[in-house]
Parts: sequence; C-alpha cells; structure tokens
Amino acid sequence: MAGYGVISGDYVRELAQRAGAVIRPVNPKGKALRPHLPSDPYRPSRAMNLFIRIRDGYCTVPGCDKHAFAGDLDHVHEYDHDNPAAGGQTTAVGLATKCRMHHQMKTDGVFLDDQYIDANGKAHQIFYTPNGATIHGYAESGDDLFPTLRDITFTNPQPPKHPPPQPNTPESPTRRRPRLADTHARRRQERERNRKALEGKGEQEARRTIEDRPPF
Repeated sequence: MAGYGVISGDYVRELAQRAGAVIRPVNPKGKALRPHLPSDPYRPSRAMNLFIRIRDGYCTVPGCDKHAFAGDLDHVHEYDHDNPAAGGQTTAVGLATKCRMHHQMKTDGVFLDDQYIDANGKAHQIFYTPNGATIHGYAESGDDLFPTLRDITFTNPQPPKHPPPQPNTPESPTRRRPRLADTHARRRQERERNRKALEGKGEQEARRTIEDRPPF
C-alpha cells in the first residue's frame, strides 16, 4: 500500500469489504494491456504505470530508499521522439522507477544504466559509473512479493504512423535536437558494448568481479 508498505492479505480483504471501497482489476479479462496512452506513445498507460511501480517497489538506483510511488518512471534507453522504433520504447523492460534526483542525475550523464528481463520474467538493472565501476541493482524487488505480476502482459508498441523526419536543412534549427540525438546514440553504443562485455564474461563471473564501492 502506497505510503505504508507491505500489508497482509487479511487486511486487503478487510479494506475491500468497507463501504465505499472501489475495486478495479488491473487485467480483468486476462488480455494483453496497452503499454502507453493511445495519443502519446511516450507516456505509459495507467496499467503500465501501476505495474512498473509495484514491480520496482523503490527507486532502482542502488542505495536509494525512495518509494516507487514518490518517484518518476524513467525510459532506461532514452526515448527517440523523432523515431520511437529506434529505441527507448514504452515497455515493461524499457521503464524503471527512479526518484526525481536520480532521474535528473541519469539525464545529466552522471551514470549510465541498463535493464533486462531474465528467463523467469524478472527485471534486473545494471549501473555504470564514469570511473568504470559496474553495480548491479537490488537483488529483490516488488516482483518477489508479487510473482503473479509476471502473468500480466502488454501489447507491443505499434510502429510509428509517420516516417522519421529528414535531416535538418540549412534553413531549419541545427543545434538542440542533433546534439541530443548524438548523446542518445552514444549512450546506446555504450550500453551495447557493456552488454557484449557481460555476455563474454558470463553473468556469474561478471557479478563476482563487481567493484565494492559506492555508485557516485
């Protein structure tokens, strides 16, 4: 329960029986849910928003105890507004909870993060610092408390209806968007290199060689 933490099943049933209680099943028909708002592929749907916050429990940055419902939903891979299919789509693997401070720090390039879903459907985070340290995210999350979250599925984002815009002409603005696009491209390349490095070493070996020092 937001603001209180974990409550018992008996207490949940008691709350549900109270006058005025409103029960809204997250997935009443067992069908795949919409991942983002119909009019805005960047913003998560109500169901996706709730799903990510329950799954993560807290800000996913190691050492932070800010509750997920008091934080932001961050696109782990930066969202490409010009061409959403190019990366950073609004999906369960593409979103993670961060408190406002750590969200801003990530945006400012203080650290680089990545996220993947393992064969059992559990989300894992990895953080990379400028000094070369690799820190894995929390070992436990809301996913461990609510394993049935893995039964909830979302539809895949639809491809964009319009093709990505053409490169800027001399008459059009040539600074802000290209610079941002360059930053996002560089971060995508860094994540790809880090993933290949982890795959080459093996996940277990990579975990054994993590430097034991703070992330910032």
